[in-house]
Amino acid sequence: MENRVFGTRTTEDCGWSFGERLRSFRGRAGLPQHELAERAGVSVRTLRDIEQGRVRRPQTRTMQLLADALGLDADAARQLSLPARGAVRPAGGRPGDRCPGDERLRIGILGPLSVRYRGAETPVQATKVRRLLALLALQHPEPASLGEITHALWPDEPPRSYQSLVHTYVSQARRLLLPSDSVAGLPAESFLTRTHTGYALALERDQVDLTRFQDLSLRARQAHRAGDAAAAHELAGRAYRCWRGPLLAGEPLLPHHPAATAAARQRVESLLLYADLALQLHRPAQVVQALRGAAEEEPLHEGLQAALMLALASCGEQQEALRVFAAVTDRLDQELGVQPGPELRRAHLRILHQELPWPRTGPVAERTPAGAPAPVPRPATAPPPRPRPSQIPAASTGFVGRGAELEQLDRLLLLPAFERGGQVPAALVTGFPGVGKTALAVRWAHRVRERFPDGQLYGDLHGYGDRRALDPGRVLASFLRALGVRDTEIPDTLDEAANLYRTLLSDRRMLIVLDNAREESQIRPLVPGTAGCAVLVTSRNTLPGLVARDGVPRLDLDVLDPDEALALLGQLVRGGRVEAEPLAAMALVRHCGGLPLAIRLLAARLAEYPGSGIAQLCVELQEAGAFADLPVASDDLFAAAHAAFEPSYRSMPEPVRRCFRLLSRTGGRLVNAYTMADLAQTTPPEATHVLRRLVGASLLREGVPGRFSLPAPLLRYARRLALREDTERLHAV
Repeated sequence: MENRVFGTRTTEDCGWSFGERLRSFRGRAGLPQHELAERAGVSVRTLRDIEQGRVRRPQTRTMQLLADALGLDADAARQLSLPARGAVRPAGGRPGDRCPGDERLRIGILGPLSVRYRGAETPVQATKVRRLLALLALQHPEPASLGEITHALWPDEPPRSYQSLVHTYVSQARRLLLPSDSVAGLPAESFLTRTHTGYALALERDQVDLTRFQDLSLRARQAHRAGDAAAAHELAGRAYRCWRGPLLAGEPLLPHHPAATAAARQRVESLLLYADLALQLHRPAQVVQALRGAAEEEPLHEGLQAALMLALASCGEQQEALRVFAAVTDRLDQELGVQPGPELRRAHLRILHQELPWPRTGPVAERTPAGAPAPVPRPATAPPPRPRPSQIPAASTGFVGRGAELEQLDRLLLLPAFERGGQVPAALVTGFPGVGKTALAVRWAHRVRERFPDGQLYGDLHGYGDRRALDPGRVLASFLRALGVRDTEIPDTLDEAANLYRTLLSDRRMLIVLDNAREESQIRPLVPGTAGCAVLVTSRNTLPGLVARDGVPRLDLDVLDPDEALALLGQLVRGGRVEAEPLAAMALVRHCGGLPLAIRLLAARLAEYPGSGIAQLCVELQEAGAFADLPVASDDLFAAAHAAFEPSYRSMPEPVRRCFRLLSRTGGRLVNAYTMADLAQTTPPEATHVLRRLVGASLLREGVPGRFSLPAPLLRYARRLALREDTERLHAV
């Protein structure tokens, strides 16, 4: 099968010789030749002759010894001993008859979508069914949720009957995946199953080319780490030959899916490993065409360009390699305004000094002829140390509770590499204004700073407040300066700046904290492209697009419970004053509704008048009307809290603001859509929509599904608004 992108030729497993299959099983087990030979009781020379094809058909006893040494079960042992294509054919068979693996259903997305059963292509004409199958194959073996399927099928706006349509397309896909010779009326195996969250393909990993590619890549890396260059080279070559072209070629939407982006990055990593091993084994010609095609697709990827230069020079095409360096230098300067990085510069120097081949990575040493002295590498100029920004603000004093939330952030953002799937770990923290979102993010960032050795970036996006929300381009410029980019080298356009930002973070482990975001468009350009980094976002808004489209998990931060609120007041008010007046302190924090901002304001008032008691402050506030349905003075203690609520309130349309003011009549009791409909003189569906809008803006809490309430500080704010704005309207009338 001809690779349409890089001009290589694939080899089906059923066409392999015994030696090739043996080498594959040995690489999967991570065993070097000498260890397998010792386990099987054969000489290393015999094993080498078998693997290199000098022994086409070993004795049955030798095959059994090797299978036992590899720990193969009966099925795997039979697979090992299968005759190569053309060696033995069934009666009446022809050269090229299908191997047993072709009898199974196979789905391919590493190129155009392909559905094959028993070696024959099954056309998929319907666009929605094609997209559904492509998404399920992209997610395999994990299920795709109903929300992900809906967004993939209707990226802009789903129709009202989308759930019924999804079921229709699933049924069509199921019928498409059934064997053509299945008998009507008899149960047939279903390759598309329903899960509790959505739908999944019930296929083995090797029946979908993406997971087959990922497994082969993993085994290649394992063999590489074990020091077996030959097995790693063979596995990396098989992994790369799984690709028939660009991922999901002809499908314009899904290639931007996070899993597709991760697969494209894994493709490049697999090719780079394959190229490294080809150079180490003195086989550079094997990868030149593949590297040419990949370098054309990724003209600014310095690792691919460096690998292509070294492969060309190792094949004797030094001038062509230097022309590649000159061309990529011009592109980097014109498109990004930067000079070649350390990897390209080192490759350039190696070519000029004739130090070839040069392995980029890995434990396998370069080979030298027997008896020849090892080459002495020339000293290279070490690149200057890269900046290590540490921008996280100081943690706030007086931090209590939040143990469960800190542990949840650990689970979401400190994923081991094998669980990331190439995706950048990210989390969104939402909650009421003043509930402590920033304090939680900063506290967690300080706790885990050692887990991100390359630094931490912090940006306050000013989503709510007196200052205008920051444009992501300004934040990118700030981050690029922190990463060592000069002002004259920062690109003018947002896309180019984001590309440079992702390039600089491609091999780093950094934490990016994006505080006080207002909308998704502020966040997306600031997300790196490498899974070694992590992103923590805080926002008053629930940002449903970030959760649904980008798969970012949301952590809803609630108010403090009474014990935590009292502990916070005790930390902020020193001198044992809280312990001296425990009942008054409990009354004080109860009126704060567990909101940390309100508790801090009370603590500031007590610190301002150290001679007055807590009970006296309660009486003064009661008499001033701070806890009553009375107008409050402009110097009210809670004016600062109300000012924090104001931007969220003003961002709502007037019908929603009116309903928020009407909630002041509930006295803090739980309300539902029918209660809201009675208050606003509207219908329950419209009331539900308004309540959801208020929850999304963190101006209302949904304690249990369908039941809503206001914490005490927000209830007082709603009363103030009702007294001020609704009274003004009555006077105007």
